Amino acid sequence: MLGVRATAAGRDTQTPVAEAGRAARRAGGPAARRRASHSAPSGPGRAGRAARDGKAGAPRPADDGAGNLRTLLDVPAVPEPPRPGRGVFARRGAVLTLALGLVVALLALPMAAGAGLFAKSSAEHYLELPAELITPPLPQNSQILAADGTVIATLHGEQNRVVIEGSEIPEVMRQAIVAIEDSRFYEHGGYDMKGMLRALARNSESGDVQQGASTLTQQYVKNVLLQNARTLEERKAAIDTSVSRKLQELRYATTLEKKLSKEEILVRYLNIAYFGDGAYGVGTAAQHFFGVDISQVTLAQAALLAGLVQSPSRFNPVHNPNDAMKRRNDVLDRMVTMNYISATQADATKQMPITLSDSTKDTTVDSCAESVAPFFCEYVRKQLSVDPALGATQEERDRRLYEGGLRIRTTLDPKVQAAAQAAVDATMGKTNRVSASEVVVEPGTGNILAMALNWNFGEDAAQFQTKMNLATEPAFEPGSTFKAFTMAEALEQGYGLSTAFYSPACVIVEEFPIEGRGEEGVEECVNKGYSNAEVDEAGTFDMPAAMAMSVNTYFIQLLAKIGVMPTADLAKRLGIPDKTYEGLDHGLNPSFGGLTLSQQMKISPLVMANAYATFAAGGKYCEPRYVTAATDSSGKNVDIAPAPNCRQAISKGIADTVANTLQRVIAGPSGTGGRAAIGRPAAGKTGTNDDYSSAWFVGFTPQMAAAVAVGDPRGNAKEYALRHVQADGKDWPYVYGGDLPALIFGRTLKPALEGVPVQQLPKADPKVAQGTKGGMQNTAPTPTATPGMTIDPLTGQPIPGLPTTTPQFPGLGGGQGPQTQQPGRPPDPGGGAGPR
Repeated sequence: MLGVRATAAGRDTQTPVAEAGRAARRAGGPAARRRASHSAPSGPGRAGRAARDGKAGAPRPADDGAGNLRTLLDVPAVPEPPRPGRGVFARRGAVLTLALGLVVALLALPMAAGAGLFAKSSAEHYLELPAELITPPLPQNSQILAADGTVIATLHGEQNRVVIEGSEIPEVMRQAIVAIEDSRFYEHGGYDMKGMLRALARNSESGDVQQGASTLTQQYVKNVLLQNARTLEERKAAIDTSVSRKLQELRYATTLEKKLSKEEILVRYLNIAYFGDGAYGVGTAAQHFFGVDISQVTLAQAALLAGLVQSPSRFNPVHNPNDAMKRRNDVLDRMVTMNYISATQADATKQMPITLSDSTKDTTVDSCAESVAPFFCEYVRKQLSVDPALGATQEERDRRLYEGGLRIRTTLDPKVQAAAQAAVDATMGKTNRVSASEVVVEPGTGNILAMALNWNFGEDAAQFQTKMNLATEPAFEPGSTFKAFTMAEALEQGYGLSTAFYSPACVIVEEFPIEGRGEEGVEECVNKGYSNAEVDEAGTFDMPAAMAMSVNTYFIQLLAKIGVMPTADLAKRLGIPDKTYEGLDHGLNPSFGGLTLSQQMKISPLVMANAYATFAAGGKYCEPRYVTAATDSSGKNVDIAPAPNCRQAISKGIADTVANTLQRVIAGPSGTGGRAAIGRPAAGKTGTNDDYSSAWFVGFTPQMAAAVAVGDPRGNAKEYALRHVQADGKDWPYVYGGDLPALIFGRTLKPALEGVPVQQLPKADPKVAQGTKGGMQNTAPTPTATPGMTIDPLTGQPIPGLPTTTPQFPGLGGGQGPQTQQPGRPPDPGGGAGPR
C-alpha cells in the first residue's frame, strides 16, 4: 500500500536497539539486499493520491496561476530545535536510526543502493531533524448565523470541513477507523515495527512497493505537512518518498505521541482526513453522505466512512457503490477480529443496503442557494469579500471567509425573514415572469431584518432563477416614492403643509423645459410637460392631500419652488448614492424636473427602505448594517461588526412631520396605499413608473421600514411592462404601487410585528407644519358654481347636489386637503410619472 499512504517508521523511545537491528537484518536477507542494488519508482503518499482520487470538480488545493497553492494560513517557518547531546542518547539514536533507516529504505525503495540510504539515515541527520510539528488551525467552514444564532448558511472553500470535538465522535466510529487503518494504534509509540516488517517482507518478495506500514499518527503527520504546504514545491516535498522525508515524518510522529494522548491524535486525524466527494473531516462526511450528525452514525455508516480514507475515489459510495459495499464489509470483518463487534452483528450489518443523503447528488450547489435567506446570504458574502478587516488581498479575505471557521452573527430576524419570504411567494408565486423583491430594516440602527425575492437563487433563468440580488441592486426606478424627499426639502425651506398649488392634469413648468414636439392637449403634455396618472386628475391641493393622492403636477411645481439641487442633496443625506444620477441623459442639473418622480434613476429596495427608516427614527439616518458579531475558529473576535453608524440627517421636527403626513397614504380615504394597512399605525408611499415598467411601495412603522419593488428586470419594453400580470390569484390589467407592492408590504409587516407592542407614529411638529411660507402658490382657474353645488377638487368643476364644504382628514394632524372622489371614478392608483 506504500505509494498510497504508507511510510516506514522507527521509534526513538524504549524499543530495544539490538532487537530492532536484528529484526531489520532478518527481514532484509540476501534477496532483499540483492534487489536493493536496483531502484524502483515509488508512488506518492496518501494525501497526494487523495488529491488525484477525488472525482472531477472535488475541492482540492487550487493553483493561483503563479504555481502557488492556496492554504488556510501563513505558516511560520519550523523553528530550529536545540541540538541534542552526544552522550548515550546520541549513540542509541545512531544505532536505532541505522536499523530503522534500513527498514525505511527497503520499504520505500526496495531495490535502491544501500550505501546511499545509510548515509541519509545517519544518526546525526536524524537527530538534527525538527521534532515539533507546526499545526495551524485546520481549514474549516464558516457559518452565517441569524440574530438568534440559528444557521443561515455554511460557507466552504476548497476543503468542506466542520471541525468537531472529540466528545461528538461515537465509539463505533473510533473503533472502525482503528480496526481498518491501524489495529495496533493503542500499542505503538507512533510507528508500528511489526507492521513495517510485515510490509518489508511483502515488498521484498514482490520487488516492488505492495504494502506500507504507516500508523494513524504518521498519516496525521503527512496530512498536516500537506495542509501546511504553501507552494507546489512544498507539496511535492510533503509526499516525497525519500528516506530523509520519511525519517522526518517519523521524527514528528514519535514526538507527537509523547505530547498528545491517543484520543487527541485520533480526533485530530478524523478531522483532517479526506473522505471523498469534497468532504474533509468525519463530521462533514457524516452530514454529506448520510445527512446525520456524526454523533448519530450507525455501525454500517461508521464502517463505510472508515473504509473511505484509503481511497476516497475508488470506494466512493456515490459513484462506486459495489466497491464501497465490499470495503465496508471488510471494515466490519476487521472490527470482528478486533473484538469490537460480534460476528453476528457484522453479518446482520452486511445485509443492510447503503442509503445516502440527497446532498450527495450535487456537490456543486452554491451554499447560499440552500439558505433560508439566499439573497441575504449572498449580500453578506459579497460585503465580507471586500472587507479589509479580513485581509489586505482578495486571496487572504477569501481564505478567511471560506476556510477560517468564522461564526458570523448577522442582523437577520428569522421571524421577519419568514414573513417577507411568505409574502412575496404567496402574492407573486415562484414562477412568475415578474419579480418581487423586499427589504426590511430597523429604524435607528440600520439593521437589515429581512431580504426576500419570489424567484429562487440560481443561474437557470428558464426556471425563474437569478443570482442578481434585486433587493440590493438598483434595477428599477422607485417612482413617486421620491416625493417624500421633495416634501422634506420643502419643509426645510419653510414651506408649510398649507402650501397649495392648482395642479392640472398636465403642467408645463418653464424651470423644467422638455424638448419635443406635439400637438395641443395630451400629446403636447407628453412631449413638453408633466402629467398626472389620470388625464382627468386636476384640482387644488395642499401638501398632505397631494401626497396622499400622489399628484405629480403638484410636486413638479413644488420642486420648481425649492430647486432640484437642494432636493438631491437632501436625498443624499438620506442615503441616496451619487451614482443614482449617473444614468441621467444630461446629468443632474437644476432643470431636471424628473427628480421628484425619480425618472431615469434606478435605486435598490435596500437604499429606499433605509432612507424611509430615517423618517421613522426622528431624522436619524443609519448605514445599512448586516453583522453584529464574529469569531474565528479559536473563538477570538473578528473585527467585522462595527456599531451602528448613525447621524442626524434631518431635524426631528421635519422627520416627524413627513412621517405623520405619509400616514394619509395608507389611512386617508383618498390615499393610494390602502392595501398596505396592517391594523396599526403605518406610513408609506406608492410609486408607479412610466409605461408600468415597475411599481413600488415603501413604508414604515416605528419598529420596521420596508421597501417592495415589483417589475420585470429585463427592461422597459412593452412586452415586459406590468400589464396583465398573473398574481395573487387573478389577472392585473395594470399594476400600480398601491396594488401588489402594497399588498406585499402589508402581508409582511402584519405577521412580522405580531406580538410586538403597538407604537404610534409621531405627530407633525407644529412649527414645521406651519412653516414660514405657505398658502396658495399659483392662480387657479375660477370655476362657475351655482347655489347648492360644490367644486370637484380633481377637475375644478362643480358637482351638482354635493354640499359646499371641503372634507378634512380628521386625526392625522397638519394641513388640510380635499378628499372628495369624483362619482364613478375608481381610487387614484398613484405613483410615478404615471402612464401618459
